[in-house]
Amino acid sequence: MTSVVKNFIYLSVSILLFTVSCNQKNLVYHEVSGFAQGTTYTVKYSSHINDDFSFSFDSILKAIDNQLSIYDSSSFISLFNNFSDTCFSISDYPLFNNCFIKSKEVLKLSDETFNPALFPLINYWGFYNSNYSNFKPDSSIVDSLLKLCQFKECFTLIDEDLCKINAFSKLDFNAIAQGYSVDLVADFLDSNNIDNYLVEIGGELSGKGVNKRGDVWKVGIDKPIDDSRPGENDFQEIISLENKSLATSGNYRKFYEIDGQKFAHTIDPFTGYPVSHSLLSATVVADKAYFADAMATSFMVKGLTETKDFIQKNKNLDLSVLLVYDSLGKYKEWKNF
Repeated sequence: MTSVVKNFIYLSVSILLFTVSCNQKNLVYHEVSGFAQGTTYTVKYSSHINDDFSFSFDSILKAIDNQLSIYDSSSFISLFNNFSDTCFSISDYPLFNNCFIKSKEVLKLSDETFNPALFPLINYWGFYNSNYSNFKPDSSIVDSLLKLCQFKECFTLIDEDLCKINAFSKLDFNAIAQGYSVDLVADFLDSNNIDNYLVEIGGELSGKGVNKRGDVWKVGIDKPIDDSRPGENDFQEIISLENKSLATSGNYRKFYEIDGQKFAHTIDPFTGYPVSHSLLSATVVADKAYFADAMATSFMVKGLTETKDFIQKNKNLDLSVLLVYDSLGKYKEWKNF
């Protein structure tokens, strides 16, 4: 999905590695930036020694692409989606396996508004290849594709084999994989006893400890203005990330219009059509980035009222949520923090 978050003050966009001396003795901050998963990433972290984890970051992100990228024809998920065989052993693909299990959990928790089986519908609406010139949706085709997108009915995990009931059903972890990638990099830093870091991949973030000035990491949430670029306009909100993760989902950058009607890239898994409601963006702060990522997508399906009801009924999830919506042509927001 396309996230709308960037570091408010300290997140660099350059591709470099550098160290900055800090007030604490021998403590330095490193920054590693690059490209992965069709977007950019930046990792900032502190260390008492001059550790360079850039190779490790690249290795983690390449491993994720090798298993989860639908844009890489040789990745495991692409092979699984495109082969006519209906069962595959996933024992040698732990990242794929973990993503599948986590997706299944979020699907149930979200009342199936998060659905990683929507590949056929997303492809039909042209959001994989921007192929929507002169596109006219056909309700009969949408109905037939919906049958291929029923996660619980179309996919089943038997021991270490993942089977699909219909060979034309396909998985798409885009709404959870980027957050999951952030978690894996953060877990790597934790395993190396790094106390302060900010991990950002395509706008999904995880922050721990403090920045080089000793302040909690802060990120800015962009105003959901159609066709705007990240950072082009004023921030809607500034959020502190104190040992938390954050993701934002929105429909104002990835959409198209036909005969004056706007079609957003978020597909309603119950109707098969792009969602149509007043909610413009949903930002979620949670313990794990994968969960924030998936729930932000779920909320964009639910819309404003249903999301507020969900948050009220699920306070045990401890989610901090910012919803930006259109009210009579003006941006308004609702938040629970």
